Amino acid sequence: MLQIDEQYIVSNFDKALSEGYIRAYYQPVIRTLTEKICSVEALARWQDPVMGLLSPFLFINVLEKYRLIHKLDLYILENICITYNQMKQMGLQLHPFSINLSRLDFDEVDMLKAISDILKKYKVPSKAIHIEITESVMLDNTAYFRRIFDSFHDAGFAIFMDDFGSGYSSLNVLKDYSFDVLKIDMRFLSDIGSRSKKILASVVNMAKAIGIHTLAEGVETKEQKTFLRNIGCEMLQGYYYAKPMDGDLYVQYLADTGFQVEDPDENHYWNEVGQINFLSPDPLNGNDFIETENGDYGFVRENSSPLALIEQSSDKHVEMLYRNQAFETNLQKVGFPSADALVDVINQTQAAYYPNMDEQINSSIKTGNVIKEDHFVNGMYFTYCTKCIAYTDKKVMIAASIQTYGSDIDMSSNEVFDTYSRALIDTFDHITIIDPAKNRVVARVYSKMAYSQDYSNMPLDKSLEKYANDEVAAEDRQKFLDFVDPATIRNRMADKITRYLHITCGVKCANGSFRQEDIRITKVYIGNGLNEDGELYMLSMQAIEKK
Repeated sequence: MLQIDEQYIVSNFDKALSEGYIRAYYQPVIRTLTEKICSVEALARWQDPVMGLLSPFLFINVLEKYRLIHKLDLYILENICITYNQMKQMGLQLHPFSINLSRLDFDEVDMLKAISDILKKYKVPSKAIHIEITESVMLDNTAYFRRIFDSFHDAGFAIFMDDFGSGYSSLNVLKDYSFDVLKIDMRFLSDIGSRSKKILASVVNMAKAIGIHTLAEGVETKEQKTFLRNIGCEMLQGYYYAKPMDGDLYVQYLADTGFQVEDPDENHYWNEVGQINFLSPDPLNGNDFIETENGDYGFVRENSSPLALIEQSSDKHVEMLYRNQAFETNLQKVGFPSADALVDVINQTQAAYYPNMDEQINSSIKTGNVIKEDHFVNGMYFTYCTKCIAYTDKKVMIAASIQTYGSDIDMSSNEVFDTYSRALIDTFDHITIIDPAKNRVVARVYSKMAYSQDYSNMPLDKSLEKYANDEVAAEDRQKFLDFVDPATIRNRMADKITRYLHITCGVKCANGSFRQEDIRITKVYIGNGLNEDGELYMLSMQAIEKK
């Protein structure tokens, strides 16, 4: 390593600032779910004409020792403002910048005023700057620094705890201060083995529990990236994505590579998404850590539940940004070869069960509650749960979970379903599956109407016309025929908010009298995602009790 006399650093520091030998270098921070740039960290680099490139490791401690560090940090902030305005002039998407502050900064100047004055000079908003603090800043005088941090928060700055895990009092600092982001130092884990993974998962789990966002710095391999994504770490920074680069090169990097940059106006959206704990056994309700009746605390259970994050745009197009293995496995049991296959089906809005799913998602958005619906597909009974966890005027994020019940999973649930599904027969007097597009009766599922003949062995339009003449009260006959008109069912269904059409008509009983029946047409799902044989509907009848 290059050895350099500290007096050289002190003597040449002011000249290095005035001549631009010291410059801000930028390393982007990547949103794990989208792999877009969500912010960038500014790092000081000294390119000396005599000594060459000086690492911060060589000069930061010296500047702190001689109480010059505040001049460096404010100079780097000015670099940030220049780069920010350069990006703005070029029409590039803007994003926040983070700057590291030293403990001694606060002893030398009113740091909040000094930072605010520089931002005002360059017309840069405070929300564009994140403040990074190492835990050594806060080892003593807790009340003093808590007041300082509160004043920074009140002025609109986010505060990051830098280098978590590299010191000795990290947990005490988390207890005493309010941070927006925890920066996990990957350097304190020399490998990504089993022991390291457990530590990282525990740190992310803890941060979620206390409402702090997570950023892993020092990410260098695809294996690290994949693991951190799977445990729910929200942001990544490191050589895997990009090395630090000077301002001009960084701006050129954004312009040339076309690397997508996150809209800063969506910061609240991603912060809300980031609160979902991927490792929780109950992520939709957030019940990963509970207080028991006797005052003890404990985890609900040890394993995490099936979880997916599904983003739906205003035009109803969906994209699955995350799913864990448990979610993928349960989808396969239902009959989807992969989560991507499910997304394809959802995006094909002609899928027969799409109105059901759309209605469930709308209920999730409207109420903010966990919405549960039961389904039976390909011989598999499953419960689908959704919850809206974040939204903008352009999109919403839905957290989804799927629990399957099969003979190999939960025998008692199958027995319950088999037993109580028989209640359908007692609820409906008649069910027929029809295919208006192909003018056919697919199947008469069952009937308790004691009809004199089977209307399912002829074309659908002829069947409905004959049924109306034989079984429907004369005064309701035309209303019935208009209602079941095969040529208009699809368009009428598309115009409805609910998932079914219905009317009441007088229908003949076995003794020849007529009683009022609630007649419904419901779009149904049969098959492995789409109705391959056509667009199918269930025609059902249910007696209306007399009041």
